[in-house]
Formats: sequence, structure tokens, C-alpha cells
Amino acid sequence: MKKVRKFFPALVVLSWLYVAFSMLQPVEIVAVHQNHILVRHFPLTDKGKIDWWKKNAALLKTRYAIDPKAATINIWDFRDGYQTERPDENTFFPDKDTSYLLCFKEIKEAERCIKKENILLYLRSGADGATWYRGDKGAYYQKPDGPLLLEEN
Repeated sequence: MKKVRKFFPALVVLSWLYVAFSMLQPVEIVAVHQNHILVRHFPLTDKGKIDWWKKNAALLKTRYAIDPKAATINIWDFRDGYQTERPDENTFFPDKDTSYLLCFKEIKEAERCIKKENILLYLRSGADGATWYRGDKGAYYQKPDGPLLLEEN
């Protein structure tokens, strides 16, 4: 019992250090495919994700030719890397369906797909300059120079 009492606080401290370290890592843009941005170490909260987008939209426009006013932009988690296009082997009833993947035709290697479940942030721009964001906690709406509003379902 005394060993557990000595070990548990150390485990808690190490856990907090790991979480703090992972949260402090800068966002890494791995690849850009048209209006799909593949990243690592993206912020965990919807507010952090939207703030990152607002701070980096100009950089993405100049470096990757991503138009912040484009109709739709998707930001994906690249934690699993590129996958080979093949049916999901983890389903109860395996079939030939590959619709769980988003594949990039411009990549000529076999590993050219990502899992659609790894979407982090979806952005849609309106003709009036308004922007809609969809994150983990819901949908948000913002008019130009207006406040960010959580949409009611």
C-alpha cells in the first residue's frame, strides 16, 4: 500500500506534464490538398481551433494559396498518416466500401487517403462575408467584424 501512495502522485504529475507538453506544441501543417489542410497538434477546443484559423488564414493564403473566402475549407488531423485505399477491416460486416476515406488523386503512391472521421474543423464562407465553423462542440457563425455566435440546434 505504501508503494502505491508513493507511485500515484508521481503518475499524476507525469500525466499533467504530458498533457501540458502536448498542448504547448505548435500546430504543424503537414500537407495542403486544394481546400483540405492536414495538420498535427491542432488546438483541442473549438475556440482554439477558430482562433488558430483566424491568426493563420493570411499565412495559408500566401504560402499554400488557400483562399480564406473559399466556399469550404476542411482541416484534418493527420495523426494516422496517409492510408491505402481499402475497405475498413474493423467493421463487424466487412465489405468493399471505402467511403470512410478521403483520397487525394494527385498523390500517386498507394498511401494517399485519410480517414474522414479525423476532421477537426469545417469552415464555410458565405457571399455576404459571414463564416460558419463546425467543430467538436457545435456550429458557430460570425459576420464580418461581428461576434462569434454558437448556433442553436
